[in-house]
Amino acid sequence: MSRLHEIDPGIVVKTYDILNSDAKKSISRSSNIVSALTTSQLIPETILTNDYISKNEVPPYDERKREVKRKRQIEKDKTKGKNWYNLPATELTEEKKNDLLAIQMRGGLYADKFFKKGSDIKGLPKYFQTGTVIDSPADFYRRIPNKDRKKTILEELYSDAKVKKFSRKRYTEIKERNRRRIGATKHMKRLKKQKK
Repeated sequence: MSRLHEIDPGIVVKTYDILNSDAKKSISRSSNIVSALTTSQLIPETILTNDYISKNEVPPYDERKREVKRKRQIEKDKTKGKNWYNLPATELTEEKKNDLLAIQMRGGLYADKFFKKGSDIKGLPKYFQTGTVIDSPADFYRRIPNKDRKKTILEELYSDAKVKKFSRKRYTEIKERNRRRIGATKHMKRLKKQKK
């Protein structure tokens, strides 16, 4: 003997009569749980919406392998990966681009410091993050005042006196070297003309 219990329109569950009363109690409890789940808001009422009905054809259930692979690659390129704690790809603005270039060329800005050349990175990085250093309350008298703080690294370099002095010195050295080289080439041309 079997009884049919209607849980939701379109869904029918069959339960069988069993002589054991404990089994009947467990079946009635399970059917109550199932009916409670179906009437809750966990299951949407309908899949068919106005947008779905207005379409000319049903979208394909299976996607092509290439499309799946392409979508997976796009999702993969959004972050660096789980080994890098899903570091997101940062959008390059002009300020960030200039800051990254200043960091890459930092070896030419300071005369008294040596920076290892980053030979493994060619061009600008795709995945990076920037942050601000928060001063410790213990270093109150060694902190940078708010009026002297700048928004970008490039602005800090423009305002740094050591960097200005070193860059002026390097600029004059390069100009002098070029002037000597140009003078030497002019002198060589004059000597060649005299030989003819």
